[in-house]
Amino acid sequence: MAQRKDEQGDPAGWEVLSSDELFSHAFFRFRKDRCALPNDRIMPAYYVMEFVDWVNVVPLTDSGQIVLVDQYRHAARKRFYEFPGGTLEAKLEESPEEAARRELLEETGYAPGRMSYLGLHYPNPGLQDNRMHVFLATGCTKVSEPALDAYEDLEVELVPVADFLRYIEQGRPMHSLMMASFVLALPAINKHLAEPATVG
Repeated sequence: MAQRKDEQGDPAGWEVLSSDELFSHAFFRFRKDRCALPNDRIMPAYYVMEFVDWVNVVPLTDSGQIVLVDQYRHAARKRFYEFPGGTLEAKLEESPEEAARRELLEETGYAPGRMSYLGLHYPNPGLQDNRMHVFLATGCTKVSEPALDAYEDLEVELVPVADFLRYIEQGRPMHSLMMASFVLALPAINKHLAEPATVG
């Protein structure tokens, strides 16, 4: 049987027959969908969490160090090296780049010389509907102290790219979303580090 296609020729999604909101919060919405699948099958209950899109910034200084945040994550009860990032502020109608610049400054006090959009990935498409936008920020310099939210527990660390790669190889616990963003960013990082420094 031929696979159904949408108007763009991509594989068609399941048809949502009904959708019920189970929980709503400022940060996310939880719903239950009843869906029609190919071959007339019916999925009686598919649970979805709706989030706004997220951003990650991979920030590099001119000396080739990554500006990381060492952040406590309570569900895992561990601290993780992470890239600065967060959610788009819907009430501000932020673009992904505006959110990335804001999160970088708020969490680290660093500002970029240049921002490059690298693409996106889906954090958990089996349960969530949102996307993670990834940026490379180069020429980062410290311009202020971090302006953290009341309950953020993080410290800023500058780590050479080679050391960060070694931590991954050594099996240091890592946040999987950061690893996905790092894989997306690594070709651009290598290209940037290979470029000769320019004299102003």
